[in-house]
Amino acid sequence: MEVGLTTSAGARDCTELYKAGGMPGGVCPCPHYGYIFSGTIRATYPDTGLPDEVATAGEAYFFPAGHILIYEEATRAFEVNPAYALQQCMDAIERAAGGGAR
Repeated sequence: MEVGLTTSAGARDCTELYKAGGMPGGVCPCPHYGYIFSGTIRATYPDTGLPDEVATAGEAYFFPAGHILIYEEATRAFEVNPAYALQQCMDAIERAAGGGAR
């Protein structure tokens, strides 16, 4: 497991980022366990029929693999993630940014 502080300076929809990074199905392969210090995160589950999940300041969350994250505003969250799945996610984000896989 890896822990980290996730921050978003403002609203951000990760839909295109996940697609550009080549994530299978355009969704994140990493389950996220976390706690929101400030802000709001929405998790959507495309093509599953599952409802969106929303976590806001002061709430703990679990978003299973197969989601798209949408930061609805500037957000700070503490996260715990399985190391291997998180690395897959980070590699895809790096590819989307044009840096290639690590």
